[in-house]
Amino acid sequence: MSLPHWGYVAMLAFCLAGTLPLVPAFRLSVLRQPGRLAVAVLLGGTPFLLWDLYATHAGHWWFDADQTLPPRIAGLPLEEIGFFVVIPVVSVLTFEAVRVARRRGADR
Repeated sequence: MSLPHWGYVAMLAFCLAGTLPLVPAFRLSVLRQPGRLAVAVLLGGTPFLLWDLYATHAGHWWFDADQTLPPRIAGLPLEEIGFFVVIPVVSVLTFEAVRVARRRGADR
């Protein structure tokens, strides 16, 4: 596999690398509440995953095999499925960090 195959994975890793430091920086408890985080991921990601499955199978959408890893589940690259996990997680982390920062700013 060539470097372009790993681009999507790298983007997801970059998103995580950019937001995971928010956990200790703002003392977030999000990762200590896996059930609540799982609900957020499921509620946030599932509708888009279903749409993605529909659009892919209907031929409205496709994934370039030269830019994604070969493994597929129901026709979707693994990193596309990972997108619907990673992006809700980083969204929750960012939201919680902003919430803490705003609270700290209000306390000054």
